[in-house]
Amino acid sequence: MKFEVNEKPRLQNGRHVVTITEISEGKSEYKGIPFFAARMETDEGFVEQRFYDSEPSKPILAELMRAVEMEGETLDTNKLKGKQLSVEVHERSYPDPDTGQEKTITEAGHFQKVGEANTSDEPK
Repeated sequence: MKFEVNEKPRLQNGRHVVTITEISEGKSEYKGIPFFAARMETDEGFVEQRFYDSEPSKPILAELMRAVEMEGETLDTNKLKGKQLSVEVHERSYPDPDTGQEKTITEAGHFQKVGEANTSDEPK
């Protein structure tokens, strides 16, 4: 059996300038909370990040809006595709609510406008 695989690898940990190439919507498996997922890519790879429609997520959504220079109090996901921003890719572990076993995911955070992020190894 042969499988065609034409996919970029996941981005390595660290800061990257990415372009949002795809937006999909859904509800969380555990609590049914609405979210949108943004696929963010470089020439070298991709990361996909979920953004939940919840009170704890509002500061993260506001940070995303500032990074892509969107104004206002409403985030229109239709306007995100094609936007560039700087993200920090890292791994995070958490206990699976169903099994209690630890899961590790790759996620993006610390969103900043392109050109504003400190990408050097020097202390800030």
